[in-house]
Amino acid sequence: MNNLNKKYIIIGPLLVIVLAISAWFFTRPVTQPKSNTENASVFEEPVEEIPALDNNVEILIKGKTDAEISVSNIPKNTRTITYELSYNTKSGSVEGVFGIIDVLEADKASEKITFGTCSSGVCRYHQIDGSIKGVFIFEGEYGEKMREQEFNL
Repeated sequence: MNNLNKKYIIIGPLLVIVLAISAWFFTRPVTQPKSNTENASVFEEPVEEIPALDNNVEILIKGKTDAEISVSNIPKNTRTITYELSYNTKSGSVEGVFGIIDVLEADKASEKITFGTCSSGVCRYHQIDGSIKGVFIFEGEYGEKMREQEFNL
């Protein structure tokens, strides 16, 4: 084989590959990027809004270490109340308490909580610095309703 034929054997397939890539690049569909206002989140999932809970529902927290959440005037047909409480401590950390209250009575419920950690019968209570932020989600036949509330103990 002469040198000219060897060049065609190497250049020919390379030229076909370059042409195929060029054809793909120029014929592929061009998509427009979505603006930030079109996306509800970076994960493109819709943001669920939970309606607000009626103002006549009363939520109280009594106690600074071993405490009790008490809820009264609960809407009819409520099954559970999910809660998350978060607070800053004097040591500089952010701590929290969360749980679910099963609603057994018609319009009131309560739950005992501890602002701290307990293990083997020994509790280390948190020294709360400032207010406690609470999020409460009431679930029942009506769907879900939410209340955000701050507590000063």
